[in-house]
Amino acid sequence: MRPIKIRYYLIGFALFLILKTILTSNPEWIERFYTHGFYAFYLRLITVCTNLFPFSIGDVLYFLIGLFLLWKIRLVWKTNPTLKQKTRTYTRLIIKSCLIFYTAFNLFWGLNNYRIPLATQLDLQQGYSKQELLDLTHVMIQQTNALQLEITGDSLQAVVLPSDKNQIRQDAQFGMEQLSESTQWFTYRNQKAKGSLYSLPLTYMGFSGYVNPFTLEAQVNTKIPTSTLIVTSSHEIAHQVGYAKENEANFIGFLAAKKQKDIRYQYSANIFALRYFLKALESEETEVKFKALLEEIHPGVHTNLIENTLFWQSYKTITDSIFKFIYSNFLKINNQKEGIRSYNKFIDLLIHYNKKEPVFTGSF
Repeated sequence: MRPIKIRYYLIGFALFLILKTILTSNPEWIERFYTHGFYAFYLRLITVCTNLFPFSIGDVLYFLIGLFLLWKIRLVWKTNPTLKQKTRTYTRLIIKSCLIFYTAFNLFWGLNNYRIPLATQLDLQQGYSKQELLDLTHVMIQQTNALQLEITGDSLQAVVLPSDKNQIRQDAQFGMEQLSESTQWFTYRNQKAKGSLYSLPLTYMGFSGYVNPFTLEAQVNTKIPTSTLIVTSSHEIAHQVGYAKENEANFIGFLAAKKQKDIRYQYSANIFALRYFLKALESEETEVKFKALLEEIHPGVHTNLIENTLFWQSYKTITDSIFKFIYSNFLKINNQKEGIRSYNKFIDLLIHYNKKEPVFTGSF
């Protein structure tokens, strides 16, 4: 059987780009025909299959694809006698692989990046003032301190979450199901987070998890601290059910963790949000004011706040910066203009959602 010529790949890719351009020109079309149409059907079908296995089918698939490409590279080297022929064949192989990956990525998951923004769907304002950021941070600190004291009985003691990471990932399903039922924003059909077989490489790359865009499995880095695992697992399941944008997955993941019955999980959600808010204020407030703000936080809460930072610092290498740079540009290509900073837009969503449906209530 003769291999398909590259011009046919290019013709097919050009047709796909035309279709993609037409669809993404109107987010309502993406929402109706893709997210709630083709994607919902594919997700339901593939989830039934992948849930049969306790391990990640997607991770195994990546391994097999890697072996196939290594075999193909070796075969090209052996069957092409001259350097010119080798170079030409390798170039065709790279082009074909990139075209197939880009098309499959967008078809099976990536077009969710072009949905109607969640803020628009929820009729939330855009942008926030420094005072709004400061006000909610104060209330958040009060509630987080209260939860920490309720759990430990000692303001100096950090909260320790369950050590069974498999159980935490399973518990994340409950939060997502509760959020689905209470908001009707998305349909939850037993989607789950699995531990990634590549957790160590992910750690050195600086990633807590990812969604396989072909098998639609939510993968979680099993090495991350248990204090962050409930929100991370919920975040990846949010990607799985169709929230491709990082700020929206952060927001959904946070709310799902807050829906948990276990107050340790609720506390973990608070720590997740508080870390983002404090980081935003650190760049805006004077050093004196920021230190005064930090003094309001219980020592035990401080320990939990820096736990995640200390973990990532212990694995930080040059590869972390390289992969973050690559991923940031990847997000920009896929309609997330802020790149890796799009995670921080979660603050915007939470501030304005909290005004309509209070998550944090109180005074200061």
